[in-house]
Amino acid sequence: MNGIRIGRVFGIDIAIHPSWFVIFGLFTFSLATGFFPRAYSSWSPAEAWIVAAVATILLFVSVLAHELGHSLVARAQGIPVRNITLFLLGGVSMLEKEATSPGREALMAGVGPLVSLVIGLVSWAAAYLVPAHQHAQAVLLYLGLANVTLAVFNLLPGFPLDGGRILRALLWWRSHDLVRATRGAATVGQVVGYVFIALGVLQVLGGSPFGGLWLGLIGWLIIQGSRAGAAQSVMRRDLAGATASRIMTQPAGWLRPFVTLSSAAQHGFRDFDSRCLAVEPEEEDQVFDGLVCARDLDVEPRPGWDVRRVRDAMVPARDIPVVAPDTPALDVLRLMQTSRADRIAVIREGRLLGFVDATSVDRYLRLRETRRQRPESRLTAA
Repeated sequence: MNGIRIGRVFGIDIAIHPSWFVIFGLFTFSLATGFFPRAYSSWSPAEAWIVAAVATILLFVSVLAHELGHSLVARAQGIPVRNITLFLLGGVSMLEKEATSPGREALMAGVGPLVSLVIGLVSWAAAYLVPAHQHAQAVLLYLGLANVTLAVFNLLPGFPLDGGRILRALLWWRSHDLVRATRGAATVGQVVGYVFIALGVLQVLGGSPFGGLWLGLIGWLIIQGSRAGAAQSVMRRDLAGATASRIMTQPAGWLRPFVTLSSAAQHGFRDFDSRCLAVEPEEEDQVFDGLVCARDLDVEPRPGWDVRRVRDAMVPARDIPVVAPDTPALDVLRLMQTSRADRIAVIREGRLLGFVDATSVDRYLRLRETRRQRPESRLTAA
């Protein structure tokens, strides 16, 4: 979980990313010095700040309800939900896998804006129909405006926004190809992102630098999310059916735990021409003592290489998750994410077969892409 865990709702972990505190401060400041003073000029600065803080907190409670809508529908479809994290632009539900059909994808994406719209309309109705103190009414009116705006914004066809996911579901339904649909939705998403950036530039030139920079940031994040979503979809396709034994890197050799880092760099890695090597176990009941990679040596100060040992720089075996060779590759990646480990050991019957890290996965994916393009190259040449 990339954030500070604050609790569980319906059995789902809730976390706050450090960037949330930045946006919380900006929203509170904007409401306390602009929105509420303009609407309620008789308020004191203290009143404006208190109401602004309450309104901002309730806004993010609304965002959490929006994400819970996604998560609960996903869980009802049998998709495990890792957690919900509130961050700079709202929230994100971390799902373990994709929806299994276009209809389920559309339902899962559409429920979030629906929740926001309902919260907005109920807030407006409560503000006008239920007698309330002026401060409470101001908060309800703001929540109504903010949630309706949130619903409309999320329905824009900018993947990975909810509208972009609905668009992907439609393209998926027409093409029967999730990767192709994701690429199409991601392309539209990037166009939407560039539109936001262009609008931001116009605002900056028009004398509104804060609003312009904010729109530009939103556009940039949409573009990055679109590209990442398309890449992830291709990766899921290419890893489907693969196992840990297919994507792992076999250990080219072993290092002794008490060999100096200098000796390991000069002889071990040079002899085996490998980025990572296994460390021999010190006890008979151990499979291996750890793994040491070139990057582990790079973080060690060079002057200490003649003194420090391999066991000082290695990642101990106890800190490396273990999988069987027939474990699905996608499960291995999920384990890397949930355990926040940068490498996974593949072991069978007490024997280290290899390890999986970002480099080995990337190598496997590039090999798949090369094999996929090869028939096209031959056809073009013919």
